[in-house]
Amino acid sequence: MQYSLRQYRAQAESHSHSDFHQIIISDLGRLELEIEGRGGEVCGRQMAFVEAGRTHAFRAEGLNRFLVLDVDIDLARRTGIEALWQKTAHASAYLEVLAGHQSGLLGLLNGYQDCDVIGLSGRSLNAANDAGNDIVVRLRQILSHSRQVPGGSYSALDGVPARLVRVAAWAETRLGDNISISDMARIAAQSESSLFVAFQRYFGASPMRWLAEQRLQTAWAMLRDADIDLSIGDIANSVGYQDQSAFSRAFSRRFGCAPVLVRSQNPNAADT
Repeated sequence: MQYSLRQYRAQAESHSHSDFHQIIISDLGRLELEIEGRGGEVCGRQMAFVEAGRTHAFRAEGLNRFLVLDVDIDLARRTGIEALWQKTAHASAYLEVLAGHQSGLLGLLNGYQDCDVIGLSGRSLNAANDAGNDIVVRLRQILSHSRQVPGGSYSALDGVPARLVRVAAWAETRLGDNISISDMARIAAQSESSLFVAFQRYFGASPMRWLAEQRLQTAWAMLRDADIDLSIGDIANSVGYQDQSAFSRAFSRRFGCAPVLVRSQNPNAADT
């Protein structure tokens, strides 16, 4: 297995590789893909699994960075990565990581940063068994909590400027982090005041109010997801609330009921 963090150009390129599958995960920006004639994208929680031998074209405009993993066919089979992809996505090239599981995706990226690999290309994991095993485990977790998507959900934000799509996707995968408006302005590559105006125009809310809504909507989805058995406190933390009481108050104001009542409808609910 080899990996790299890559930036792509606006000029379209295409190629294929016969001896390994390629998994592409977004860290920043949107990558347009066409795999054997089927269009889609990698952005936010959407990722791509490019099967060995498939010709694919790609391009990305503006600020972008993507984690690219080249997974040997034999390794993908032996570790169950290939089987999980076929099961969860029905062999579709485009997958969406389910709400609440993006932390595993970001953990994967953070692990690379801890290894000081940003800027390195084609680094091999064959000689780093511990790191390689950890990456395989995380990949299996991500794939087992993914689903097939038709592709293009972020592009479907008709009329929304690309920089706002970029910052929205970036924030969606980091809801558990302490995100500030200055962070969002940096990703959007505009001033805080112009970001505020743009959010009000296209999303109908200030950047921080929009972020709060995404956090609560994600928490709702996690509470209702039968495959998520985290406690309410853990769910609160995963969407950026360090205080469970503050989370419960905000949740109740937004939805008119307490998190515990929503959680009671989840058959696999953990202790609160």
